[in-house]
Amino acid sequence: MSRLFTYLVALVVFLGAGYFLVTRLQAPQISTVATTTPQVQVQVQDSVRITTANVQEETPQYKIDVQYPQFGMPVIDAQIKKNVDETITEVKGFPANPPDLSSPQNELTMRFDSAYIGPDVISVKLIISQYTGGAHPNTLFSGLNFDRASNQQLLQDDAFKMIGLTVAQVSVAATEQLKSKLGEGMFTEGANSNPGNFSSFVISAEKVTFIFQPYQVAAYAAGPQEVSFARVK
Repeated sequence: MSRLFTYLVALVVFLGAGYFLVTRLQAPQISTVATTTPQVQVQVQDSVRITTANVQEETPQYKIDVQYPQFGMPVIDAQIKKNVDETITEVKGFPANPPDLSSPQNELTMRFDSAYIGPDVISVKLIISQYTGGAHPNTLFSGLNFDRASNQQLLQDDAFKMIGLTVAQVSVAATEQLKSKLGEGMFTEGANSNPGNFSSFVISAEKVTFIFQPYQVAAYAAGPQEVSFARVK
């Protein structure tokens, strides 16, 4: 009788373990997570609350880890989101990396810095890192600047007006500053009077800062370079 009881207990345990294993194998496997949710407030200034929106998504082809600011101003926030969404869509469309690479996924990481809220201007710098299987990620710095009265994005001509200089004058001054720092290692064509060289900038209360991308005015190891000019308006 005791041997029969032992067999019955063993049978119950075996069947229970089998049921658990089967249900685990049949459970759906989640491979993609995508969220866009406002996070904790990171700065309060001029009654404007900056929050951080997150986008995180991962598939076998790509990995997205994005944080970008929202200022509680619907028109400006929508323009920032549109800019970010376009970058995400671009990375998702990249061809998949060969499977033998150390990182088969294309990766996009985005953060923000230098957020400024003034009586006339909203400004923020996006730091965008893309990895597509090369020797190192490609990092870009994008300044987004908005006029608070009109909600319109401020463009390069607006930046030149704020400092009271032409693109040729900015080029001469920027080249002088960069040469004093980089010496013979400076790539002078990256700061010549081509307007495209000064397309990325951020604004603060006292100055406009032009951002040069890696490789633009110096070797990658030198990192990004910046040149600032005092605002006159």
